[in-house]
Amino acid sequence: MAAFYSEELVNEVISANDIVDIVSGYVRLKRSGSSFMGCCPFHREKTPSFHVSADKQLYHCFGCGAGGSVIQFIMNAEGLDFPDALRFLADRAGIRMPEDTGGGRDDERYKRKQKIYEMNKDAARFFRECLLSSQGKTAQDYLTKRKLSGKTIAAFGLGFAPSGWDNLLKHLQKKGYDRALMVEAGLCIMNDKGHVYDRFRERVMFPIFDVRSNIVGFTGRILSGDAAKYMNSPESIVFDKGKNLYALNLAKKSSRGYYILVEGNMDVISLHQAEINCAVAACGTAFTRDQAKLIAKSPVYLCFDSDGAGQKALERAAEIFKEFDTKLRVITMANAKDPDEFIKKYGVEEFEELIKKAKTLTEHRMDVLLSGVDLNDTAQKIEMLSNASKLFADIPSAVEREVYVARLSAKTGISIESINSEIRKSNAKKVRKEVSSQLRQAVGQASAEKKAVGRRHTAEAGFLCMLCESAKVFSEYGKKFDAESFSNDIHKEVFAHICTYYKENKSGQCRDYLMKEMQGHEKELSNILMSVQNVSDSLRAADDFAQIMENEIWNEKLQKAQNEGNLQLISELLKEKKQKG
Repeated sequence: MAAFYSEELVNEVISANDIVDIVSGYVRLKRSGSSFMGCCPFHREKTPSFHVSADKQLYHCFGCGAGGSVIQFIMNAEGLDFPDALRFLADRAGIRMPEDTGGGRDDERYKRKQKIYEMNKDAARFFRECLLSSQGKTAQDYLTKRKLSGKTIAAFGLGFAPSGWDNLLKHLQKKGYDRALMVEAGLCIMNDKGHVYDRFRERVMFPIFDVRSNIVGFTGRILSGDAAKYMNSPESIVFDKGKNLYALNLAKKSSRGYYILVEGNMDVISLHQAEINCAVAACGTAFTRDQAKLIAKSPVYLCFDSDGAGQKALERAAEIFKEFDTKLRVITMANAKDPDEFIKKYGVEEFEELIKKAKTLTEHRMDVLLSGVDLNDTAQKIEMLSNASKLFADIPSAVEREVYVARLSAKTGISIESINSEIRKSNAKKVRKEVSSQLRQAVGQASAEKKAVGRRHTAEAGFLCMLCESAKVFSEYGKKFDAESFSNDIHKEVFAHICTYYKENKSGQCRDYLMKEMQGHEKELSNILMSVQNVSDSLRAADDFAQIMENEIWNEKLQKAQNEGNLQLISELLKEKKQKG
């Protein structure tokens, strides 16, 4: 039955339904590193053993073995078969299924969304007309003060919501829209007594477009009074703040080949007016993983406010982009709080120079580490080196790391050898701790399940998990073993599929390929793919797991030789061990 749906449709549905969001509707999750934990919904337990990975978009319970993708979760949670689970998730995301030819629930949802898009467009036209009328004088003065041209105002569809309680309400009613739809779209509010009135009043209006240029919501900027400075449309069937970026519909058309991520709508508009037309911003919310996915395949320049809050937001965004291996640069502004202020003070040419001089994330973090440090103070110097070694240990490229080490050495007078020594200590200690934690967790959970899972089995799962991380890990360690090196049929099959995946250069991710090829073994596969989490260096972790596998294989050979009394083999094994040190 699953084959009825194309692979493209299945992938679209999975991509539109973040597994953390879905599972959170059934399980109270608590963040643990880059993943989440909670009590399993499929069996009774007091100690949480249910893990959800935002990075891998998988779940696995180390208690009962349940696991898989978001589709498997809904199948188990709702008691549905594959087609119905797929429809369940498609309906949630507003995706039309092939068989929805009319009259069904999905079709009604689709029609309602289209009606709201149409209504939002009419609302934007109304706001635009109000801006250009005499009642929009204060809003016109505000936009003139912000030095926005008529062309820019038109390009972004800016408008004005006049004072009064029902101006938009009456306008939309004349066009045939009903009040319930206005409330659902967030254009109007219904109070406890059932009275409906305009949400936005006496505000400059900024329409929010999705990537298909549908208006999904609005931001209103107050012009007077004590109300909140900015008001956003509430989330609705067409608007999810965490899944939209302001002006992405325009920025995606830019020929610059990169995006500039800023904090505010006015920063975006100022940059676009200055013909820096690749700027985007979060829509009235903290930057999210879903927003990052929209631009992560292109280089991204982070240009956040220069205050403390802005720099914290920059670091949060950088951590999110790390998951996608996005090429990041940081634009640093002096004597200006944000891009809008900088351009007004110094002009477009100077901002273009900032773009050219943008630093890598590591360079930016180095500057932050060195700022305020007295290099003549030994204690401060040692603390700075300790922090720098942790920063450099996270750099996967040896060449890149070497460049930054040389720069730090030149700036501080600390020898390259001393810096590298600290990096090795920091990295080795960190990864050993991570891998040991993974092994202890897996063995401990296996013991709780009363399963005889040894170190070799656990190390094999961790090794296979690391091979899925990237082609680089596979190229370094994939040839270290063959399928027969693994202790059970599932591990052998997974290894064989991994080899095929990298040999044929298949598109997508290795994890997705395994899920497709090993249908029916989702539990076993999710156990492997979720066996290692929150490891900072996949290459070093793969090496550690490989060493454990080699040691366990050697121990098993020695034990067998001893049981058989094979003195020659025992001698050869001991000699082999000695040679390897």
